[in-house]
Amino acid sequence: MTAEAATEFRYPAVIAHEGEAVPQHLLFAGGPNGPRLRHARPRPGDWGHGVLRARQKANRLGRPIFPAVHTRRQWQYIDHGLCQVCTRPARDPESGRWWWLLSDDGRSAAQGYTNAPPTCQGCIPEAITQCPHLRKAAAVYTASSYQPYGVLANLYAPFDGLAIPVMEKVELTLSDPLCGQALATQLLVHLRDLQPEHSWGHGQ
Repeated sequence: MTAEAATEFRYPAVIAHEGEAVPQHLLFAGGPNGPRLRHARPRPGDWGHGVLRARQKANRLGRPIFPAVHTRRQWQYIDHGLCQVCTRPARDPESGRWWWLLSDDGRSAAQGYTNAPPTCQGCIPEAITQCPHLRKAAAVYTASSYQPYGVLANLYAPFDGLAIPVMEKVELTLSDPLCGQALATQLLVHLRDLQPEHSWGHGQ
């Protein structure tokens, strides 16, 4: 890669960086439905959609960790409909529909859900060009609306008040009782009225 090309490369804003990782100090404490996972030192914003969220710094320092995402940014971009690359609104002002760039593996489109925030129309070509996975299997869609339905999370079990890790990368619905034992790393959304944008082509 030339120096000029390197300066043009832009990692999506949703990507996590090495310098943003922090230890997760967790414990179980009493709640109305029994012990519930929480951070040892609670802060505003620990919870999202009723689920405890992983902590990270927000400095974007260090090497980008592709394809790992930054939990809070991923959550924010989905909740506010912002593009995961440039952070501008991803909703088409004319049609009112949301642009979504998905991996063309059949799973996301067929089942109508994803962990990816939307991608605005202007950033779609860049995202496809710069992501090796999307270059092989990219599909562009629009959705009339979307709704959070679950989380990707790591599960913990209580032991003398401590939190013991038991399982990683588990998909849970927001109503699952196991959410009380979960540390969410990504928000999952259901896309409504998903329509392919054939003008972009697939597998570009």
